Amino acid sequence: MTWAALLARWTDLVHAGEGWRRLHPEDSDAERWRSSIPEIIALQSITFALAELERIPVADRSIARDRADLGVGNAAQRLDEIWRGIEMPEGLLDIAEDARRAVEQAVYAGLRWILWSGPDRLRMPAIDLDADPELGRGTLALVQPGTIVLPGSPIGWFTERAAPAALDGLDASHVPGPPVQVYRALDDRGRVDHDLVAPLSSLPAGLPLLVPISLDGTRIGQWLVGFETWSDANDRAFEGVASPDLRFEPGSEPET
Repeated sequence: MTWAALLARWTDLVHAGEGWRRLHPEDSDAERWRSSIPEIIALQSITFALAELERIPVADRSIARDRADLGVGNAAQRLDEIWRGIEMPEGLLDIAEDARRAVEQAVYAGLRWILWSGPDRLRMPAIDLDADPELGRGTLALVQPGTIVLPGSPIGWFTERAAPAALDGLDASHVPGPPVQVYRALDDRGRVDHDLVAPLSSLPAGLPLLVPISLDGTRIGQWLVGFETWSDANDRAFEGVASPDLRFEPGSEPET
């Protein structure tokens, strides 16, 4: 499926269900509402179509996101012109904000977790990012090499590229899931209390474990600490710790 076909399908569906045309003519803002109908349809259609972006071939997704971003910008600008001089209704602001958020999240379409499935804790192996042939493609986040990972926790996530080949030998599965961060909560002695998997929009207390490496093919991060140094720090944090909990905030679980 192409972006044009996907957007056209949602445009037809939204247009068929649109109720703004039934506004009473005596409403002082009726003409503004009627003028806003094409932009409302455009914004909602883009929002719904982006939720299905995974149906589009990977090679076509970047241009689809660019077109969606342009469409949202044009529709929002037109609404600003229509409602210039008075406060725009909250419902319209919400529709525009939903569309902008959909564009921002579209870079994660088709995202897969690299989920540690082993029965015991894992020490994240060393990975040479510069040797990764896929580094110039897609989106990737990984835990820092040397990190001790709890069973059932994501050790990374990726989309529009392959998972790093250096992880092929691990007992890890690739499962659909949202983009998340893993926060490690420590007690007053610096020992691990629990790990919390949370949406990217959440900012709980704790040490973030996942390092963003690339976003839509652009390198944005790298390892911050050497493998041995970070391994030693993790060993100290787990001294005397029996079984720390792995917790999930609502909306941060993998898909089943």
